[in-house]
Amino acid sequence: MPEPSEPRADTTSGGQSRRFTPAAPSGLRRLWRALSKRPDAGHIGVGLLVGLLGFAAVVQVRVDQDDALANARRDDLVQILDGLRRQSERLDDQVAELEADRRDLVSGANTEAEALAQAQERARTTGILAGTAPATGPGIIMTITDPDRRVSSVLMYRAILELRDAGAEAIQITGEGNDSAVRVVLDTYFLGPEDGAMIIGGEKVEPPYTIVAIGDPGVLSGAMSFTQGVVASIEDQNADATVTEYNELTIDVLHEPEEPQYAHPAPEDEDD
Repeated sequence: MPEPSEPRADTTSGGQSRRFTPAAPSGLRRLWRALSKRPDAGHIGVGLLVGLLGFAAVVQVRVDQDDALANARRDDLVQILDGLRRQSERLDDQVAELEADRRDLVSGANTEAEALAQAQERARTTGILAGTAPATGPGIIMTITDPDRRVSSVLMYRAILELRDAGAEAIQITGEGNDSAVRVVLDTYFLGPEDGAMIIGGEKVEPPYTIVAIGDPGVLSGAMSFTQGVVASIEDQNADATVTEYNELTIDVLHEPEEPQYAHPAPEDEDD
């Protein structure tokens, strides 16, 4: 580490001192002194204060994340917990079915017939998810009256996302104003409203809107009606939304899939 230069004095031509100017320590020297200096009580206090501020920031972030649940009503929390429990049970049932299918295939008994039956069942399931096959089952109907045309496409899309998160397996939207209906699938988009109508998946849909969703009625209804949820947001737009649960509903509007332009089936592995 370089040592600081010696203090120097300016002299006159006669050798007498005029001014004494101490040389400033270099940057490295100042850094070394700061690091090697023993901390005093003030330094320790500042360090503790910084640590407490960091801890408080982390706690505040966690509190903000939990605000939605903390401010929810007891009935809302019960519905959310019940929905999670039912979803867990459905997943456990699916795992058990898949394990049973695997055992049947591995056992070799009626392998070809079992494989064909499973393929047909998967085709029906895929058709429902892709919107190319009708669907029936329990669910909800949410009716949205929007006389001022203030319900936006963003709010409608939010409702669809909430229904999907709640386990909706098939969704259909009908525009009662012009008798149009759309099967909502993965690539369905929402625009508007413009000129009193919303564009949903390329279809012009005029209010009032009717959303039919198949899934667990209690969970789907709770996903729409919890505090500051979709229903509350719709009512903030001077519109009205009602949710009704049903034991049996039918969705019969079909989606016409488009031929993919870029994606093609991947070649099968010859080693399999």
